[in-house]
Parts: sequence; structure tokens; C-alpha cells
Amino acid sequence: MKRGACLFCIFIFILSLFSCSSLGGFQVIGERGRIYRNILSEYYLIGDAYLENKKYTKAIDYYTKALDHPDLYDSAQYKIAYSYALAEQWDKSIHYYKELLEKDPDNSDLEKSLAYVYARQGNLAQSSAMYRKLTEKNPYDQILLENYITVLIAANYLEEAEKVLYQFKIDFPDNTMSEDFDERIKKAWETQEGKPKDESSEENSGGDEGKESTEGSEEQPTEGASLPDKTTPETVSPVAVA
Repeated sequence: MKRGACLFCIFIFILSLFSCSSLGGFQVIGERGRIYRNILSEYYLIGDAYLENKKYTKAIDYYTKALDHPDLYDSAQYKIAYSYALAEQWDKSIHYYKELLEKDPDNSDLEKSLAYVYARQGNLAQSSAMYRKLTEKNPYDQILLENYITVLIAANYLEEAEKVLYQFKIDFPDNTMSEDFDERIKKAWETQEGKPKDESSEENSGGDEGKESTEGSEEQPTEGASLPDKTTPETVSPVAVA
């Protein structure tokens, strides 16, 4: 009820700006531009309100209106990408995240978000490639490594998952996720090969020729693996900004 009253007040404020701008039929030079920017700022705030209430389509509509504000353009574009991700419209989210990365290619938060969205879209090869590069730059980011291992398991890149997990255990011996990853990798091997891991490992040994590549594979997730889950936003959802 309070949120509805807040949105109503914002709309009344916008209407008052329009009425004041034409008071007496006289317009101060530059006043129209200032009023229009204020209106766009209010659109942005309305978008925030809808986003907080998980009304993603409405949020995107108002963030799109706010794109005309030069000082809010990048932020509004980010919120659009973020809202599309939360709405599970992966293709549109990827489009906006890629545009943002073209302007800010070293932004690791954008890269993390895009890697997450690729994983949720089902493009596990692209997601794992991005996570690999991110972990190379941030080798002690536990959450990032957890997401990388999760995607590797989901993509059936099990040898690589074991390799990353081995180092993960050394660097973070107290992390409780290690045991869970071990179990999921074991189940993934059994599902993939139809036999225990020890037997399937013999068939998959033999150096680089037998090693799975993390580039360009079209294999589907195994039953023993799971993708990053957006229900835990502090660890795996697209990165949010204020």
C-alpha cells in the first residue's frame, strides 16, 4: 500500500512539473531542459520502485524512458540488463551487458553478470570460458570459483572441474562446498559413463587427446549437476548496483 502511494506521489510530481513549465505561457531559457531531465530522473526512480517489487517489465519500461538523461544513461542501461536477467529474458539481457562491456571492457562486475546470464541461458561453453578468465584474474575469489566449478560440472567438463576443485581445496580448506562438489562430480561421472568414476577415468585418460575441451562443446548438463541459481543473489545472480 505504501509503495503504491509512493508511485502515485511521483506521478503527481511529474504532472506538476509539466504544469509549472507552461505557467503564464513564459518559458525561462534552459528551464525546459532542466524540467525534462527532472522528469527523466523521476522515471528512473519509478523504475527502481518497480524493480524492488519484482515488476520487471514495468521497471524496464521506465528505465528505457530514463535513457534520454545523459547522466543516467549508463546506469539505466545497466538496470535494463539486470532486470531482463531477473525476468529470465536471457537474450535481451546479454545484448545489454555486451553493449556495456564494449564501453567498459575491464569491468569485472559486468563480466561476472554476463557469465552468469550465459550459464542460465544454457550457453555453458561461453559461460565457463568467461569464468575461467575471471578466476585467472581473481584466483582467491571463493564465490567466483564456486560458480566456475558449478558451471564446469553442469557442462560435463569434469576433468577440468576436478582440477579446479583440487586447487580450491588447497586454497580454501574450510570451505564447506568442497564436499558437495565432490559428490556432484562423482554423480556426473556415473551419469555420463554409466559406470563408477574409477572405471570411466581409465577410458578418459591418455593426456590431451582424452581431455575434454572447455571451448565450443554442445554437451547438455548432467542430472548430477546444477546451474547457478538466481534465488541466492549474494553469490550467483547478476551483480546489482545502486
